[in-house]
Amino acid sequence: MQRVFRAVGAAMAVLVFLAVAGPSAAGDKVIWRAGTLAPRGIGYARQISEILIPGVDEATEGTLSLKVYYGGILGDDEDYLRKIREGDLEATGTSAQGALMACPQMGVVALPFLFSGYDELDYVKPRMYPVFDRFINERGLKLLLWLDQGFDQFYSVKYPFTQPGDFARARFLTWMGPLEEALLAKLGAQAVPVDVPEFNDALRRDRADSYIGPPIWAVATQLYSLVKHVNATDVRYSPSVCAVSSRAWEALPDRYKANILAGRESWQDAFCKASRIENAQCLTAMRQYGLTVVTMNEEEKAGIMRRTRPLWDEMAGVLYPREVLDELLALLEEYRKSR
Repeated sequence: MQRVFRAVGAAMAVLVFLAVAGPSAAGDKVIWRAGTLAPRGIGYARQISEILIPGVDEATEGTLSLKVYYGGILGDDEDYLRKIREGDLEATGTSAQGALMACPQMGVVALPFLFSGYDELDYVKPRMYPVFDRFINERGLKLLLWLDQGFDQFYSVKYPFTQPGDFARARFLTWMGPLEEALLAKLGAQAVPVDVPEFNDALRRDRADSYIGPPIWAVATQLYSLVKHVNATDVRYSPSVCAVSSRAWEALPDRYKANILAGRESWQDAFCKASRIENAQCLTAMRQYGLTVVTMNEEEKAGIMRRTRPLWDEMAGVLYPREVLDELLALLEEYRKSR
């Protein structure tokens, strides 16, 4: 069991990707410094070496070199975005928290019970990608990859969340910003805002007893050893992104930019396929480890859907324009009718 956890434990830690060391003279090799929260050799770190490094090398005819810093030694999502603004880094790859920091409008895809599965998400992704690329461009970034944190569930030291009263008693760690805090308010739960490094300690010290996240996160952070209950009902989809500063992106020769964009979708698909498999493996591993894993019945699920559905409209004009929500809902209706 411990081997299983070690093998997938870092998959949730999304890479910090494509930090350009600076312009080089003609004929020189450009160094792209890269940092990641993932420990070397496993999870997303393995995807870097197997997908990104050879992909970037081929796309740029061997003129780019990636120098990767593993284990979060360059900071967290907020640090990476700050370093980009200050010119100390040119790019970042984020968790869901960082994705919404880099592009708040992406909060629309993280609305509760919006997607019923990855098939709907995969239909929406290529059609909404230009929308979010446009928004993130306004913040001085270029969206390179739209990755998955995954579908998030309820985790708790105390409660299975199969009764309405469970939410009223629970104290949820929250880290994804105003959308998550508004979701918890709709559920009648207490929100306890923390930074990511505080998660484990907050549960150990009983500052909180619950959180929302994907299976990979529980394994990567070893939170599985603290929580006792997993309600595996998918409450929301959470994105992650890889984005490079507009300045660094524009410094690339046009043919290299074209090659990277041509390879982007295949890299993205390979990353997402791997993370989805690992999420499923992590949930199975936690069940084998002894956690109680349940799902809500249809009546219970319908109840919390009714309580949280108003968020879709309430966040319009706050996190995202109304027309973005309307466009996304139209795409979902289009896909569902085709099925």
